[in-house]
Amino acid sequence: MRRNPRRAYDREGREIAPPTIGSLREQGETTAAVFCHARDCGHHAVISTDRFPAELPFPDIALHLRCSGCCAREVVVMKDMAAYYARCTSGVGTTVDLPPSYRVIGRDVPWPVR
Repeated sequence: MRRNPRRAYDREGREIAPPTIGSLREQGETTAAVFCHARDCGHHAVISTDRFPAELPFPDIALHLRCSGCCAREVVVMKDMAAYYARCTSGVGTTVDLPPSYRVIGRDVPWPVR
């Protein structure tokens, strides 16, 4: 049986259901970090998840994207840890601020048009 590379599996080989966009939105997650794995590219960006349906599994965002640097479809998606840490530390003694260069595609800058 072939395994889906965008899924996790338990010790018995059963697929573990990934979080959906909707469940992450309920937790305050509205962005995703996207990385291009194409050879010699390495482009990365932070995108808004607002354009995706709530029932879409989070890892499957990658199926709807391509790199804006090289147009490759070899992209991976992961949680936007910079926004997560900034949100977790707000309201406590030590805060993690987002860098001045932090921009969210689809929110701070428009989606690229190809």
